[in-house]
Amino acid sequence: MTVDQEKTRPAIATMPLLCRIRGLAVMSAAAVLAGGPAHAQDFFDSYAQAQPVIARAVDAFGGAERIEGIRQVHLRTEGPVHLRYQSRRLGPPFDTNEGWTEIALDRDSGSLAVETGGPIFVNRQVVTADGAWGMDLVRQTWSEPANPPDPGTHFVHRVIPALLVQKLYQRAASVRHAGTSTVAGRPQDVLSVAWDNGTVYGVHVDRGSGLISRYDILAPDPVVGDVVYESYFEDYRPVDGVPFPYRRWQQVDGEKTYEARTVAVSINSDVSGFMALPEGFTEIPAAAPPATTLRELADGVYLGNGNYQNLYVDTGEYLVSVDAGGGTGQIRGELKQLAELTGGKPLRYAVITHHHSDHTAGIDALAAAGATIVTTKTHRDYLTGIIKGRRYLSAASQTSEVDDVAFLFVDDSHTFAGDNEVSIHRVPNGHADDYFVAFVPAARLLYGADVFNVPATGPLAPSNPQFAEFYANLTRLDLDFETVANSHGRVGSADELAQRAATDATRTATASGDP
Repeated sequence: MTVDQEKTRPAIATMPLLCRIRGLAVMSAAAVLAGGPAHAQDFFDSYAQAQPVIARAVDAFGGAERIEGIRQVHLRTEGPVHLRYQSRRLGPPFDTNEGWTEIALDRDSGSLAVETGGPIFVNRQVVTADGAWGMDLVRQTWSEPANPPDPGTHFVHRVIPALLVQKLYQRAASVRHAGTSTVAGRPQDVLSVAWDNGTVYGVHVDRGSGLISRYDILAPDPVVGDVVYESYFEDYRPVDGVPFPYRRWQQVDGEKTYEARTVAVSINSDVSGFMALPEGFTEIPAAAPPATTLRELADGVYLGNGNYQNLYVDTGEYLVSVDAGGGTGQIRGELKQLAELTGGKPLRYAVITHHHSDHTAGIDALAAAGATIVTTKTHRDYLTGIIKGRRYLSAASQTSEVDDVAFLFVDDSHTFAGDNEVSIHRVPNGHADDYFVAFVPAARLLYGADVFNVPATGPLAPSNPQFAEFYANLTRLDLDFETVANSHGRVGSADELAQRAATDATRTATASGDP
């Protein structure tokens, strides 16, 4: 393989070195480190062994010039998303939703559009050299984020293997040979490389074809702790001379989380239409960056102010918390604030709104504070596993050691008595069957999670089947509330929930198809 450096971009400048390494790497290791410590020899050898694997992958994807010549990409995939920890009931098996992802990338202008959609939502994020905006295609609104993402750190390389290979040869000096594996019965070389954001990838390169079969990343899982996310590429077909996978799937902790089939892909076609705002969309203010302090909504009623807004109620003698979103660190910080606000009153009960992983992520901190966990009997083993069995290996991780877990099991409703009483009520809906809302009569306040969020800015979303089922079941309880608080979004009102319920519940998200 040869490269004319004068006719290629700066990113290709390392390629002649890779070519020379093919024949010289092993000899260089011995010559440079002869007589050195064994671990230094191994360290160099892992680098040397990686280089011919990178070169083989570059060849398999059409060569450096062809890869660098990929300037625009349009990709649309469709397929089932397996709702691990987000099912209506505890799994496995997990509920499945059909969804899609559409990507438009223009490397020349530094622009990227990513649209994701499912049964009740369609969102598109656009990042350009001039700015960024997010679109809600159901509410038909758009806003400019306060802190726009950098398109260079996006996940595009994860779904376009040719660009993953380009990252490998651009970072060749930092790539190491991490061992071997077998994928679908075929031997693989595994390369380890660190990305711009610090994530370390294990990339499996087929020894026969040179194609990328799989990549792994280590990531924290809110239920089991540190796990490997495995992503597989299959059914490669040529697209303008570049091999492209027509099937991609992922599994986490041995459970399949999604399957994606390619339904449209093009290289170097005009994608500018995907970066433009659709006609008729309304601009709304961007949501303010979340603060980290609790807000007092009413006497003795406190709401978190982060991405997960947990509720805390001072009943007079003790505290009741509702929801456990945001993780161990956030909960610890909120409990410290509560101690200062309430004079150190004990947290006696911790209510879980529903079992989804993002709303139970900080439950260990609540149990460690001595709270009795309030849930249904169905969730006992699941929550005990999170509290006592979840393991993060990173020295920087935050976890709480808990010896014993106390539970209060509730079937349909329960009242925590006191000067400021709070009751919880089970309201089944399409989001979760065992789903609880909290009601504080003195404040005429209703609190829940996810199902009836009031958007931080802009108009209400139209009703959908999840909300319609929830609202019908809530109405039967005849709770006299005026204020609505949620784990996400702004504080709203009972009137706004009624307005949303009055919209067409059959209106669901559909594929936008065209830009």
